[in-house]
Amino acid sequence: MSNSPNKQSDSDPIPTWLLKECSSVLVPTITNIVNLSLISGQFHPTLKKSIISPLLRKLTLDKELSNYRPMSNLSLISKIIERVVKSRLIDYLTSNSLLNSHQSAYCKHHSTERALLYVNHHLIGAVGSQ
Repeated sequence: MSNSPNKQSDSDPIPTWLLKECSSVLVPTITNIVNLSLISGQFHPTLKKSIISPLLRKLTLDKELSNYRPMSNLSLISKIIERVVKSRLIDYLTSNSLLNSHQSAYCKHHSTERALLYVNHHLIGAVGSQ
């Protein structure tokens, strides 16, 4: 929670800065909420709500409808649950060798550049073998 930016969603009933300020008192309760969600396999409906607003793709673009993309703001609790699930899932997949060795997305120290170099290397090898 301390790593979270101070940005706040309109769906958050309590400002993020206040949650961070009171984290020593709130962490056990938030941990309980996260654990109950994981144990039950359910995500409370109020945590599924988000505020969707249009965001201009680039500031240099004209303010035409096609130049906007939707931006969804989730509550801080929803984001925390997402991070915990992602962390546990990646740990499980990694420890059980279930990720492809060339998987780049969601893997530490694996970048798009690394994936492109891998594809480039194989393309050069394929062209050279003909």
